[in-house]
Amino acid sequence: MAKKKIDFEFYLVHVDRDKCVDGCEECKLYCPCDVFDISHKAFPVRPRSCLGCGTCLAVCKPNAIIITAI
Repeated sequence: MAKKKIDFEFYLVHVDRDKCVDGCEECKLYCPCDVFDISHKAFPVRPRSCLGCGTCLAVCKPNAIIITAI
C-alpha cells in the first residue's frame, strides 16, 4: 500500500501597526483560530494556527492585516 501525499499550505500573518486602530479587537473577536492578541494594537501571537480563511481580512476596516500563503 502506497503512502498518500498530503499538501499543506502555510500562511504568514502580518499587521500593519500604523493602520491598526487601538482597541478595535475585531480580528481577535472573529478569528476562528485565535491567532491574534491585543495589547494596544493587534499582534499575531499564534501565526502557525492561521488557516488562511480571511475572516480577519473581512472584519478589519482599516485593512491593516496582510495574509500571505507560503
